[in-house]
Amino acid sequence: MLEALEAFGPAAFFRTSIYLYPAVNLIHVLAIGALITSALLMDLRVLGLGRGLPVETVVRYLRPVAITAIIVAALAGLTLFSVQPVDYWANPAFRIKMALLAFSVLNGAAFTTFRAHRHPERAAARIMAVLSIALWLSVAFAGRMIGFVA
Repeated sequence: MLEALEAFGPAAFFRTSIYLYPAVNLIHVLAIGALITSALLMDLRVLGLGRGLPVETVVRYLRPVAITAIIVAALAGLTLFSVQPVDYWANPAFRIKMALLAFSVLNGAAFTTFRAHRHPERAAARIMAVLSIALWLSVAFAGRMIGFVA
Protein backbone atom coordinates (compact mmCIF):
# COMPACT_ATOMS: atom_id res chain seq x y z
CA MET A 1 0.00 0.00 0.00
CA LEU A 2 2.83 2.41 0.82
CA GLU A 3 4.51 1.59 -2.49
CA ALA A 4 1.26 2.31 -4.33
CA LEU A 5 1.01 5.67 -2.58
CA GLU A 6 4.59 6.47 -3.56
CA ALA A 7 3.83 5.61 -7.21
CA PHE A 8 0.67 7.75 -7.22
CA GLY A 9 0.89 10.59 -9.75
CA PRO A 10 0.71 13.59 -7.39
CA ALA A 11 3.39 12.09 -5.13
CA ALA A 12 5.73 11.74 -8.12
CA PHE A 13 4.98 15.33 -9.09
CA PHE A 14 5.85 16.59 -5.59
CA ARG A 15 8.98 14.44 -5.55
CA THR A 16 10.30 15.99 -8.77
CA SER A 17 9.36 19.63 -8.13
CA ILE A 18 12.22 21.70 -6.76
CA TYR A 19 9.80 24.39 -5.54
CA LEU A 20 6.61 22.62 -4.53
CA TYR A 21 8.04 20.15 -2.02
CA PRO A 22 9.97 22.85 -0.10
CA ALA A 23 6.87 25.10 -0.16
CA VAL A 24 4.69 22.35 1.32
CA ASN A 25 7.42 21.61 3.86
CA LEU A 26 7.43 25.29 4.86
CA ILE A 27 3.65 25.27 5.24
CA HIS A 28 3.93 22.14 7.41
CA VAL A 29 6.56 23.73 9.67
CA LEU A 30 4.64 27.02 9.99
CA ALA A 31 1.41 25.19 10.82
CA ILE A 32 3.18 23.10 13.45
CA GLY A 33 4.62 26.29 14.92
CA ALA A 34 1.16 27.88 15.11
CA LEU A 35 -0.30 24.69 16.60
CA ILE A 36 2.33 24.26 19.27
CA THR A 37 2.39 27.96 20.15
CA SER A 38 -1.39 28.15 20.55
CA ALA A 39 -1.48 24.90 22.56
CA LEU A 40 1.36 26.05 24.83
CA LEU A 41 -0.29 29.42 25.45
CA MET A 42 -3.58 27.75 26.40
CA ASP A 43 -1.79 25.24 28.61
CA LEU A 44 0.28 27.90 30.34
CA ARG A 45 -2.85 29.94 31.02
CA VAL A 46 -4.53 26.88 32.58
CA LEU A 47 -1.41 26.49 34.74
CA GLY A 48 -1.77 30.06 36.01
CA LEU A 49 0.35 32.22 33.72
CA GLY A 50 -1.35 35.43 32.60
CA ARG A 51 -4.01 35.58 35.28
CA GLY A 52 -5.17 38.94 33.90
CA LEU A 53 -6.87 37.09 31.04
CA PRO A 54 -9.73 34.72 31.75
CA VAL A 55 -8.95 31.14 30.73
CA GLU A 56 -12.22 31.01 28.75
CA THR A 57 -11.13 34.02 26.66
CA VAL A 58 -7.69 32.61 25.92
CA VAL A 59 -9.16 29.25 24.89
CA ARG A 60 -11.94 30.87 22.84
CA TYR A 61 -9.39 32.78 20.73
CA LEU A 62 -6.63 30.19 20.50
CA ARG A 63 -8.58 26.95 20.05
CA PRO A 64 -9.65 27.86 16.47
CA VAL A 65 -6.02 28.70 15.67
CA ALA A 66 -4.90 25.31 17.00
CA ILE A 67 -7.63 23.44 15.12
CA THR A 68 -6.90 25.24 11.84
CA ALA A 69 -3.17 24.71 12.31
CA ILE A 70 -3.50 20.97 12.97
CA ILE A 71 -5.65 20.55 9.86
CA VAL A 72 -3.14 22.45 7.69
CA ALA A 73 -0.20 20.59 9.26
CA ALA A 74 -1.91 17.23 8.70
CA LEU A 75 -2.71 17.97 5.05
CA ALA A 76 0.81 19.21 4.37
CA GLY A 77 2.26 16.29 6.34
CA LEU A 78 0.27 13.76 4.34
CA THR A 79 1.51 15.38 1.17
CA LEU A 80 5.12 15.18 2.37
CA PHE A 81 4.60 11.59 3.53
CA SER A 82 3.24 10.58 0.11
CA VAL A 83 6.56 11.43 -1.52
CA GLN A 84 8.49 8.74 0.41
CA PRO A 85 6.01 6.71 2.47
CA VAL A 86 8.12 3.55 2.56
CA ASP A 87 11.18 5.43 3.85
CA TYR A 88 9.19 7.49 6.34
CA TRP A 89 7.38 4.46 7.73
CA ALA A 90 10.71 2.63 8.13
CA ASN A 91 12.04 5.53 10.20
CA PRO A 92 11.47 4.90 13.94
CA ALA A 93 11.45 8.65 14.68
CA PHE A 94 8.52 9.06 12.28
CA ARG A 95 6.54 6.28 13.95
CA ILE A 96 7.28 7.75 17.39
CA LYS A 97 6.15 11.17 16.15
CA MET A 98 2.88 9.68 14.88
CA ALA A 99 2.24 7.93 18.20
CA LEU A 100 3.00 11.09 20.17
CA LEU A 101 0.78 13.07 17.81
CA ALA A 102 -2.10 10.66 18.41
CA PHE A 103 -1.68 11.00 22.19
CA SER A 104 -1.50 14.79 21.86
CA VAL A 105 -4.73 14.93 19.87
CA LEU A 106 -6.45 12.54 22.30
CA ASN A 107 -5.33 14.67 25.24
CA GLY A 108 -6.64 17.81 23.54
CA ALA A 109 -9.94 16.12 22.73
CA ALA A 110 -10.29 14.94 26.32
CA PHE A 111 -9.46 18.42 27.58
CA THR A 112 -12.21 19.86 25.39
CA THR A 113 -14.72 17.09 26.08
CA PHE A 114 -14.36 17.43 29.83
CA ARG A 115 -14.32 21.24 29.50
CA ALA A 116 -11.24 21.28 31.69
CA HIS A 117 -10.50 24.89 30.73
CA ARG A 118 -13.59 25.94 32.69
CA HIS A 119 -12.03 24.55 35.87
CA PRO A 120 -8.28 25.27 35.64
CA GLU A 121 -7.95 24.97 39.40
CA ARG A 122 -8.77 21.26 39.25
CA ALA A 123 -5.91 18.80 39.32
CA ALA A 124 -7.16 17.01 36.19
CA ALA A 125 -7.04 20.22 34.14
CA ARG A 126 -3.53 20.99 35.34
CA ILE A 127 -2.33 17.44 34.66
CA MET A 128 -3.79 17.58 31.15
CA ALA A 129 -2.07 20.95 30.55
CA VAL A 130 1.32 19.63 31.71
CA LEU A 131 0.82 16.49 29.63
CA SER A 132 -0.09 18.62 26.62
CA ILE A 133 3.09 20.68 26.92
CA ALA A 134 5.23 17.55 27.24
CA LEU A 135 3.49 15.80 24.35
CA TRP A 136 3.58 18.71 21.88
CA LEU A 137 7.24 19.41 22.59
CA SER A 138 7.94 15.70 22.15
CA VAL A 139 6.08 15.69 18.82
CA ALA A 140 8.25 18.59 17.64
CA PHE A 141 11.44 16.88 18.83
CA ALA A 142 10.51 13.56 17.19
CA GLY A 143 9.68 15.43 13.99
CA ARG A 144 13.14 17.01 13.95
CA MET A 145 14.73 13.62 14.61
CA ILE A 146 13.22 12.15 11.44
CA GLY A 147 16.03 13.66 9.40
CA PHE A 148 18.71 12.30 11.73
CA VAL A 149 17.50 8.73 12.29
CA ALA A 150 17.59 6.14 9.55
